[in-house]
Amino acid sequence: MNRVFFITLMAMICHVSLAQDTDSTSKLREGKGESIVTINGTDKEGKPKTTRVRVNFVRHSKNAYFGIDPTLEFGWNRFMDHGKLKVGAGNSDLRLDKGPEFAFYPVVGGVYLDKKHVLKLSTALGVTWNTYHFEKDITLQKGQDQLTYTIDEDKHFSKNLLRSKYLTMPLIFSIYPIAKSSFQINLGAEGGILIGAKTKQISKEDGKVKVNGSFNLNPVRYGLRFGLGTEEVNIYAKYYMSDVFATGEGPKDFNTVAIGINIGFF
Repeated sequence: MNRVFFITLMAMICHVSLAQDTDSTSKLREGKGESIVTINGTDKEGKPKTTRVRVNFVRHSKNAYFGIDPTLEFGWNRFMDHGKLKVGAGNSDLRLDKGPEFAFYPVVGGVYLDKKHVLKLSTALGVTWNTYHFEKDITLQKGQDQLTYTIDEDKHFSKNLLRSKYLTMPLIFSIYPIAKSSFQINLGAEGGILIGAKTKQISKEDGKVKVNGSFNLNPVRYGLRFGLGTEEVNIYAKYYMSDVFATGEGPKDFNTVAIGINIGFF
């Protein structure tokens, strides 16, 4: 939305400065990392005149780029318990019903490592939201030294989730195996710092209840990721080697894994 607003604003400014016909129209065409603003107007003699303005959001050089080029990720995350995707009996209260993941990276950058642009190292900065919908009617307690929750025997939650929010920076190495193609295979690492978390519960008895807190989540996390696709759409898989909860405050060897789609790849 901000990007469209900025482009429109630029079109209006150029329109005022370059065209004197108030009935003229503007057309916008967006490309990757840039936009072309086309302004139809008249010159001082009243003759039709078309002006094109290139608005760059990403700074490019021959072998590198950096700038604002929003990238989105939509995925699905699950818990891995001691190397298994099924949560064990000791942590059965934490089993999930579902777990969507969403990430937004507004700032991206990259550098090609060879003259033929076959190898690329890229990074980004953004925010990742992991949502964990619990199967059981548990209520996590905030401000505890260790992960603490109660089980509500007489209350059923139609929605019961924990959502974490991490400031995230991936570092990705990409290979383009097919000449003159945007198809790529990539692998890399990802790190994050916890910047917020909350629980959300909906029940007939209490309605909607939201509570903000850290809920013993790991303040720093790190993991590996793998991707396959093009520069526009990429399928990814992630494995966070760090535990979901802080060391000594929750289950050990309890991790998050995720798969999803990356749109506008960096």
